[in-house]
Amino acid sequence: MPSSHRILLAEDTDVNARLLVAVLEKSGYEVTVASDGEQAVKFGEIGDFDLILMDVNMPVVDGLEATRRLRAGASPMRAVTILALTADDNPAMQRRCIEAGMDGYLTKPINMETLLKSCERAISNASRRSA
Repeated sequence: MPSSHRILLAEDTDVNARLLVAVLEKSGYEVTVASDGEQAVKFGEIGDFDLILMDVNMPVVDGLEATRRLRAGASPMRAVTILALTADDNPAMQRRCIEAGMDGYLTKPINMETLLKSCERAISNASRRSA
């Protein structure tokens, strides 16, 4: 995966963020970390990301509201793929994530192989749509 692919990681738990950044960067991605949903929205409005990994439960603004704001905004990021990250593995939460505008769902603890495959698939699908 070329390093030109940029991921916005919205994750408030420092240990989780550091682990995910290490795995993603080792796989060639450039990663920007937002520590809460409000920061994720700000980065999303000014950044050019290929994918957003959005923790659902964060301080200030949660991942569901951050996703709604990104989808409602005028920025080019309103169409970027957003994957939810959450330990809440139930159909009701999955439905809430999709209703908020997220495109997919990964449960914690994150399986790193699944994470990398999901990132690759999301970026590949986005590249085909824009081509």
